[in-house]
Amino acid sequence: MRTLAAPLERRVGAAAAPRLYALVDQGTSGLGNIIAFALLGRALAVTEFGSVGMMIGLHYVIAGFHRSAAVLPFTTDHRADHDPRAAHAENSDWWWIALVLALALSAATALVGGAVALAARRWPECGWAVEPLLLTALISPAMLAWEFARRWLYKIDRADMVALCATAYFLVLALAAALAGHVGLGAPGGALAWVLASLAALALALPGLAPGHADRAGVRTLVRRHRAESSWLAATNLPYSVYSTASIVVVIGVLVGPVAAALFTAARTLTNPAMSIVSAIDSIDKPRAARAFAAEGLPGLARVVRRSRLTIAVATGLYLALVAVFAAPLVALVFHGQYDGSAANVRLLALGFFLFGLNLPSETLLIVRRAGRTMLAIRCVTAALTILGLWLGGRHGVAGMAIAFAVTQAINLLLLRAAEARHARETDA
Repeated sequence: MRTLAAPLERRVGAAAAPRLYALVDQGTSGLGNIIAFALLGRALAVTEFGSVGMMIGLHYVIAGFHRSAAVLPFTTDHRADHDPRAAHAENSDWWWIALVLALALSAATALVGGAVALAARRWPECGWAVEPLLLTALISPAMLAWEFARRWLYKIDRADMVALCATAYFLVLALAAALAGHVGLGAPGGALAWVLASLAALALALPGLAPGHADRAGVRTLVRRHRAESSWLAATNLPYSVYSTASIVVVIGVLVGPVAAALFTAARTLTNPAMSIVSAIDSIDKPRAARAFAAEGLPGLARVVRRSRLTIAVATGLYLALVAVFAAPLVALVFHGQYDGSAANVRLLALGFFLFGLNLPSETLLIVRRAGRTMLAIRCVTAALTILGLWLGGRHGVAGMAIAFAVTQAINLLLLRAAEARHARETDA
């Protein structure tokens, strides 16, 4: 892969190549998700499509815990002049920690699904949540394993391999979703599309990563070193799951029902590529922020954060502006008349997604500074406001909920910028 990518890297420059690969990564993954949701949205009944939307939302809830407890500490743990062999051994230990955690979270989700199934005998109205929970338990081990492998490749500066793996993910996801919709396999068939895509990407990534055997002493050392901060970050994920662009559909499903979840999923499908752009930038900038802080302290970290926010604002702003302008024909094209009338909802979500993207650079600063308590406080406030806003906005349909999401993201941005400024003042003092 290095040989194949060398001519491109010489043309665009060594510094720009990782961002280009990251855009390929998120672009192909995001496009694959759009195609999968479009195909399944056309083929499935509204309630089945709502189950798929809830499944993905629930997956991102447990993925948030996985990311907070394992992926973020792994990604931002950087030490200058670390011996390559020791670094690989440590990365391998992180791999096994992340894999065990992924299996545990998936098993816990399956148990919750079983408990809800039992409860549905007495309260039938909650029975619709059983299928999304069980499907989440099905897809999550493979998806979480691929996500960690992806972050590992970024950490060792192999963004070129990430782009290759993401392309395979895109192709398999689109083909599997088309097959599931054509054959009529329902929501379970749609879920398998994400499993097969993740396994295909993982099959390409693992030979290059070559994780070694877990070293018990090394695993214990990592757990002991990062336990406190991982616990704080994992705690922040619970309120974050309430308002995250990926998992907010779960709250909507609980408050309003599966039909509202389906409508929100349809509207979000067109705006969600903006989050793929944000994730592409974030995948490169989080390790860079950690390296800058280790080498230059807060000035270096602040420089990376400012550049990251500007890049996100320009890139997502352009995309979301185009989506807002052409919302009506895009809805008609993607869903073939299934969700006509959602154009106004798409425009409102575009604003909320833009504000959400601007929040992440501030969170990067707080994560690198190990300010988990501050993040927890801010996320709890934002989550409470989001629940209140969705409850009030739900009376006005998806449009009301989209407005509530945009307002709470604006408040969240103000709180994060205030925390960022406070950390800067404390360092100066």
